[in-house]
Amino acid sequence: MINFQLMINFIKTKTPSFYPVVGSFVITAGWNWYHLAYRPHYRFVLISLAVWAAVWAAYRLFKWLFVYLTGRFKRHPFWQKEFPDFLDELFLIISFTFLIFFSRWELLSLVYFVLVMILFFIRLHAYLRRHPAAAPWLAVNRAVFILGLFIFLISSLGQYLAYHYYILDSNIKFYNIVFFRSFAMTMFWLLGFAVAGLIYWQFKNICRYALLVLWSLFFVFGLFFLAVNIGLLYFSNLYLSPFILTQAEGGGGVIWNRMTYLLLALFIAALLFFLLILKEAVRAHRLAPKRYWYFYNLAVMAAAILSLLGLASFKNTPEYTVARAFFNYFRGETEKIELNLAVKEKLERFGLNYDLNRFNIAHRDKVYQTEKKLLPDKFIKQRPNIVIVFLESFSARLTGPYNSRYQALTPGLNKMTANPGTTVFKKVFNASTPTVTGLIAELCSFLPPTGHDEIEGQKRLQRHRLLCLPDVLKKDGGYKYAAYITAVEKNYANKGTIFASMGVDDVFGTEELAQRISGEPLAWGYSDHQMFPFLGEYMKEKSNQQPFLLMLSTVDSHPPFDIAKDLIKYGDGKNNLLNSFHTTDNAFAKWWDNFVQSEFYDNTIVVAIADHAVFPAAYTADTMPEGIKRMNFYDEIFWAAYIPNSILPKEISLYSSSLDLTPSLLQLLGVNPPNSFEGRSVFDDREKYPNLLGMHEFGFFMNQIYPGSGIRKAEYNMPSNLQCADADFTNVTSTQLTFCEFLNFYRWKRQMLEEGRFWEK
Repeated sequence: MINFQLMINFIKTKTPSFYPVVGSFVITAGWNWYHLAYRPHYRFVLISLAVWAAVWAAYRLFKWLFVYLTGRFKRHPFWQKEFPDFLDELFLIISFTFLIFFSRWELLSLVYFVLVMILFFIRLHAYLRRHPAAAPWLAVNRAVFILGLFIFLISSLGQYLAYHYYILDSNIKFYNIVFFRSFAMTMFWLLGFAVAGLIYWQFKNICRYALLVLWSLFFVFGLFFLAVNIGLLYFSNLYLSPFILTQAEGGGGVIWNRMTYLLLALFIAALLFFLLILKEAVRAHRLAPKRYWYFYNLAVMAAAILSLLGLASFKNTPEYTVARAFFNYFRGETEKIELNLAVKEKLERFGLNYDLNRFNIAHRDKVYQTEKKLLPDKFIKQRPNIVIVFLESFSARLTGPYNSRYQALTPGLNKMTANPGTTVFKKVFNASTPTVTGLIAELCSFLPPTGHDEIEGQKRLQRHRLLCLPDVLKKDGGYKYAAYITAVEKNYANKGTIFASMGVDDVFGTEELAQRISGEPLAWGYSDHQMFPFLGEYMKEKSNQQPFLLMLSTVDSHPPFDIAKDLIKYGDGKNNLLNSFHTTDNAFAKWWDNFVQSEFYDNTIVVAIADHAVFPAAYTADTMPEGIKRMNFYDEIFWAAYIPNSILPKEISLYSSSLDLTPSLLQLLGVNPPNSFEGRSVFDDREKYPNLLGMHEFGFFMNQIYPGSGIRKAEYNMPSNLQCADADFTNVTSTQLTFCEFLNFYRWKRQMLEEGRFWEK
């Protein structure tokens, strides 16, 4: 059996400075792996070799300086002759923390770091026992380590829960952000303790405790903030803010809740534990001479200052973010965007009503006002299943049911809409784009003041507290299960967490579908011809959990339109946009034919709706609509619904928005809970609001009737193009909504989103 310790000892005797060489390599490997591009490989190797040499040289310089200073100031021979050799081992142990850079599991990184620090303490404690006057050193070492470990564990709890719950954190795209923040906060608190410790030795009376007491009170306040902030995060996914505190009536229920009470109990327990640790630290101050504490305090201060200067993570911790928000607020530097009252009144013509005097500004007691029989009697006792197919970029003008020019392009959708049970909805425009915000608009009836770049690129808005269709169906409609199927990785554009926050039980992305679909993905992920068969099989699998809600997003008609390897050409096959539409329709047609022959045909509602319109750059000369020179991101979209034994008309032609999908489905089912929906049911009062809005990060869309003239205009503009001054606003509410007024609404709404004033659950 190999004795690894003997092997290491042999290598140490044969190889000078074995530990520093290995430690320098580990530090270099972890740091460069995290920060450097791997290609070209030769560049990565050369830089790594240079960094390795620099780290090793820096350590050798530090060790030389340590030996020089201990000799220069005539420290005990233990520090001059014995301890320098032990520094090599401590350096190696510290280098192990850089292996965290290889981890992508936040919790694993935290646990690993704690284990390394425990190893560091055990080895250092054991070596300090060799000192002739070991007792004081051991007392100081024990006190500092226990305090540091306690602070790190408490900080880790706060940072991890903030990472898990906060929805607008753009820094979670960096791996191990929880560890970096926890370490930064630990160094921050230890820096304060070290400074208070140095002051302690400057006085001989009770004044020596002043700064230590002040630091302790500050730390206790930090513990209290941690408890309240986590409770707020749990229920609102937002940090504590000055606005929440100013809204005692509306925000009180968000701040004070059962989770906060539990956390306050934990706060009291942590407080008692902290007081015990502090008591031992004070006792250690009395046992050990000040030179012992000087050494430790200076070492802690040096480590803390280097860490805080080297870690940008400190400035994006919840503690720093909230403190800065309150500081700016009380200094009057926080920009408060007010919604112009004339703009507010104009928005009511679009069906957007906001009560500025309440916390939940968009709250409505009901989804719809008028009770109507919209389903056949057989669905009174037994709810129908619902299948929603979100058709990628399906503008209505490129489908047969809306445009006779393309009858041959979409025979599958033609067949569905020709069914006696199918209703086609016309004059429906998308409210947002691209897919992720388009689906939020449809399923949560919410006009998102955010966009794809922020969600996917910056990794903000990982989840939300909006009330959405899956939530309502499961809570108020008696539905037992909800799932969403996407062709790509479910974490793309945060779909996995966003749909989970809607109340969806399972999200199937590329990784999950790989366990269910044989063969390689044939598109951007799995193609529509691969996903639709899975949908059919999954409906059978969930037959014991009826009624269910199943949703699928198609992918083959996603730009650049030629991504599917099983693409089916349309006509001469020269136009990829039309080819992709034809391919998706073909996959849908096969599923529809099987559905009609299945057990679900008589108990399942099928909704086919576009997630948004075709992107304007997709149109070519032969597909550009006649008489239109330029398209934008907003257009009439496909929307049809099959209902078994339907009593609805074959066609509903009403200016409406994709925001209206969820309110309409809920009225169809007779489910009418309190909500903050911004859409209207097409079966209720949508016709009272013939004006439409659309927004995303790059464009504003207005489709409105100009007051006085009765002329309807569809207009598009980019917020970056708008240069608005006070003169662009008016108190006259009888005029049309302008783009500058729209910009005021957009900015105000973003602020309301960040303050949690659209949350309903």
